[in-house]
Amino acid sequence: MADSLRSLADSLRRFDDKRLERLLSARPDLLHPLPHGLGALAARATGSLSARRALGSLTAAELAVVDALAVLGDGASPPQIAALLDAPIASLAVHLEHLRTLALLWGEDELHLVRAVREGLRSPAGLAPVHAEDPSADEARALLERVPADLAPALGRLRWAPGRLEAGTGDLADRLLAAGIAVADGSALRIPRSVHLALRGGRLLESFPQDPPDPGGAEIRERIPGTRTAGAVERALDAVRVLDGVLGWDDETAPGVLRRGGLPQRDLRRLAADAGIEEVAAATILQSGWLAGLLGHDGETWAPTADWAELWQHGPEHRWAELALAWAHGDHLAVAAGEADATGTPRALLSEATRIDQAAARRARLLRILAAHPRDLPEQGLHAALAWWHPLVPARTLARDVRAVLHEGAALGVLDGGALTVIGEALVEVLEADLPVADARLTSALVDLAPAPVDEVLLGADLTIVVPGRPSPRLAALETWTEVVSRGGALTLRATPASVRSALQEGRDAEELLGLLREASRTPIPQALEYLVHDEQRRLGQVHVGPARAYVTGEEDAIALLLAQPGAAGAGLQRLAPTVAIAACEPRMLLRLAAAAGLSPLADGDAGAPAVRLGARGAADGAAARRGGGEAVEQLVRAPAAPGPSALLEPAEAIARLRRAESGEGAPSTVDLLLEASAAGRSVSLGIVDGRGGIERVDAVPLGVEDGRLRARASADDEEFTVLVQRVTLD
Repeated sequence: MADSLRSLADSLRRFDDKRLERLLSARPDLLHPLPHGLGALAARATGSLSARRALGSLTAAELAVVDALAVLGDGASPPQIAALLDAPIASLAVHLEHLRTLALLWGEDELHLVRAVREGLRSPAGLAPVHAEDPSADEARALLERVPADLAPALGRLRWAPGRLEAGTGDLADRLLAAGIAVADGSALRIPRSVHLALRGGRLLESFPQDPPDPGGAEIRERIPGTRTAGAVERALDAVRVLDGVLGWDDETAPGVLRRGGLPQRDLRRLAADAGIEEVAAATILQSGWLAGLLGHDGETWAPTADWAELWQHGPEHRWAELALAWAHGDHLAVAAGEADATGTPRALLSEATRIDQAAARRARLLRILAAHPRDLPEQGLHAALAWWHPLVPARTLARDVRAVLHEGAALGVLDGGALTVIGEALVEVLEADLPVADARLTSALVDLAPAPVDEVLLGADLTIVVPGRPSPRLAALETWTEVVSRGGALTLRATPASVRSALQEGRDAEELLGLLREASRTPIPQALEYLVHDEQRRLGQVHVGPARAYVTGEEDAIALLLAQPGAAGAGLQRLAPTVAIAACEPRMLLRLAAAAGLSPLADGDAGAPAVRLGARGAADGAAARRGGGEAVEQLVRAPAAPGPSALLEPAEAIARLRRAESGEGAPSTVDLLLEASAAGRSVSLGIVDGRGGIERVDAVPLGVEDGRLRARASADDEEFTVLVQRVTLD
C-alpha cells in the first residue's frame, strides 16, 4: 500500500463514496467552488487556510498524533508515533484513520502530513522550531548527563514547559545557557528541540490524551422532587414574557440603533431593570429574538418584525422553542456584549460585534458534554472537557464559552446550575434535526411540562390580585395595571394609585379592567379597589388624550372593512367618523393592512400629517399599490435570517460530479488545472498578464490557490511569487 500511494490525490482516489462524503461534510469549504476531479480536490485540501480550518476541528488526541508526525518527519511509521507518544499502537489506529479521512495525512506504513499542516506546526507540543545548530539526539542526551545536580529542580519544571522562555533577571538563565540547556534567541531563551525531547525522556507529551477528561461534578439533589423542572418551565415562559414585553415598545420606550449597529448598553440596562432580571439574562433573550428574526430595526429604532406578528398567533411554548433554537445555533454570545474588541471598542448587543468564530459548534459540544454527564458540573470541569475537544482554541475563549452556556442557558430554562434541565435535554436531542422538526419537538416538550393556564384570580382587601398559577393571555394584561409583588407558583400583583394612574395615562380602559376582574373572580371586587380605580379615573378624566400616528380617510364601507381586519386592533385603529379613522401605528403598517384587505391604499399627507387614503375596493388595485407607491413602505425592518441549512452543494451531489470529472466528463477550469499541478508538484507554463496588457511566460510549480490568488515557485530560480488567478493563462 505504501509503495502504491504517491500523493494525497492517490489516497483520495481510493476513498469510497461514504468516506468522501465524510470528508466533504467535515470540510465543506472544499465544495465551494466544486473542484474538477479528485486531483484538484486534493490540492484544495492542502491549502493553508483550508488545512488550518481542519486542524481547528481536531481533538487533543488527534492533534497529538499530528504533532508527533510533525516532529518525526515525513514518512514516519505508526510504531514510531506510538513510541514518541508512549501510547499503545492499537489506540492510535482510529485517530490515524480519522486524519486520513480529513485529508490531513496520507499513507499506511509511511505516513505523510500535508505540506500546509507541517509548515504551520512550527512548535508542535510546545517544542521550539528546529535550528541547524541544534545538537543531535546523542549529543543532547550526553549534555543532560553533564548538567549539575543542583539544576535538577529547574529541569523538572522545564520538562513540559514551552520551548521558548523569558530570559528573566536572575542567574538561572546564565546557568542554563552555560550548561547548553538553552540558547539565546533575541530577548528570550530557546530550548533546542533535541535537548527538550531528551529532557522529556523521548516522549512528546506527559501522557497521551486518549479520552476527554471527566468533568467531575456532584450528584443532583432536589429537596422537593420536581422543583428543578418547575423552575425550568417557569424561566422558559418568563423569557417569552420578557420578550413579549420589550416588543411592546412605543415611541418613547423603543431603543435607538447605534451608528455602528446594535443596541446601546444603557438601553440594555434599562430594559433589564424594567423586566426585573439580570443584564445577561435580558441580553440573552433579546439576542435570541434577534437571531430568530423576530426583532429588527429600520436604521433608527428597534421594533418587532413581521415574523413576530405571525409567531404571536402561536402559544408561548412555540415562541420559546424559536428562542432556544436560535440561541443554540447562533455564533453570537450575549455575555460578550460590553466587552472590548480587538480595537478597544465595546461590543454592542444585537450586532455582528458579538459574533465569535465557531461559538455555535463549541456551545453544541458543551451541551453534549452536559447531556453525557447528568451531574451538577463545575465550571473548571467543563472547561477542561471542552479543551480536549478544541485544543487549539485559546483558554480565555473557552472560559468565555463555558460562562456563556451556564448563564445564557439558565436565562432560557435550558440549564439549572451546572446541569441540563428536562427541556435542556430535549434541546440537545434535536440539535442535529431539521429546524421544523426540532421546533415541533421542542414545543411539544414544553407543552407537556407547562401547567395549564389559569383564568381566575383571588382578590384581597389589601388591593392584591393573585393569579393561582400560570396566567391566561387575558389575565396577563393585569400586569399593566399593577405592580408585581412576586412570581413563582402563583403571580401576586398589587394595585396602587401610581400603577392605575400610569395605565390610565397610557389610554387603557378602567371599565374593561373592572369587567375583567368581575368575570375572573369568584368573589366581588373589594370596595377599596373599585374606589381606587374610579378616583384615579376622575382625576385624569378632564381631558382625554390618546396616541395616534396616522389617520385614514375613505368611503364608509372601506373604513368598515379595514376595521374588520385581524390586525386592526393591534394597529390601534379607531373610527372617529363614518369616513375617518385614526391609528396608533406607522402609516406603512396601515398600507400593508389595507392591501391585505384588498383595498387600494395611497400614502397621503406630509411628515407632519401622515395619512392613508383608501380608494374603491379591489384586489387588482391593491396589488398595483403594493407594486407601485407602496413599495417603499413594504420594506421590512432588518433582522438576521433564522438558522437554516447551508447554501453549499450537498456532499452526495458533489461526489457524483467529482466521479464524472474523474472519468473525463467536462473540461477543467484554469483553477482546476493549477490545483492538479499543485497536487502533483508539476511545473507548468504560465502566461501572466502584465499591467500593459502583455503576457509574460513563466515556468513555475503551483504551490496553492486560495482566495483567488496563485502562489507558485519559479522553476528558473526557485523564487516564490503570488499573482491573481484572473491574470493567469495556460497554453
